[in-house]
Amino acid sequence: MRAVLDTAFQHEPLPTLPVSADLAGLVPGRGLVRGRSVLCSGDAAVALALRMVSCATQAGSWLGVVGVNNIGVQAASEHGVALQRVVFVQPVLRRAEWVSTVAAVADGFDVVMLETPPGITAADARRVQARIQARRNVLVLIGGPSASVVQSVFQPDVVLHTSTTEWHGIERGAGHIQSRDVHIAVSGRRVPKAMQQSLRFVG
Repeated sequence: MRAVLDTAFQHEPLPTLPVSADLAGLVPGRGLVRGRSVLCSGDAAVALALRMVSCATQAGSWLGVVGVNNIGVQAASEHGVALQRVVFVQPVLRRAEWVSTVAAVADGFDVVMLETPPGITAADARRVQARIQARRNVLVLIGGPSASVVQSVFQPDVVLHTSTTEWHGIERGAGHIQSRDVHIAVSGRRVPKAMQQSLRFVG
């Protein structure tokens, strides 16, 4: 009986937060696995991160956004984020205070989205990720334009690197940008096999 229970436990799905149907195939478990981290990088990193967390906020999860500079309330709303469950935090840049702020946010929010400021060390990143794992949150990291994980002090479980292939809405140099096609390359230590996919983003 014990062997049967152990086997069943090993195959029990990990607890996840929901993502939209078009993103489910990009992440292990077809959702945001609690206790793990996702790195969004490239020129559409913020847009993808917002889209990645939108369903979780709609389902009742709270999102803490820490130190993400290129983000706006309108953009978050356009990507489906439930704004009534979002808190924006701008921490000081000193290392100790930054780590303490992120840890405090992890104590109160299901999803933590953050951009790493200069000077944060790998040891600081390990402390943050250990807190995320202990609290069973989801950490969504905003990376730079490079696809290299080495440039991040964090060790993300999933890496989603974006590159815009086409903009829509501008005709002959005039008009309003309505959407864009984004190529996404998926890799990471929790990804069994690297994959690629193209999606259309608003704005």
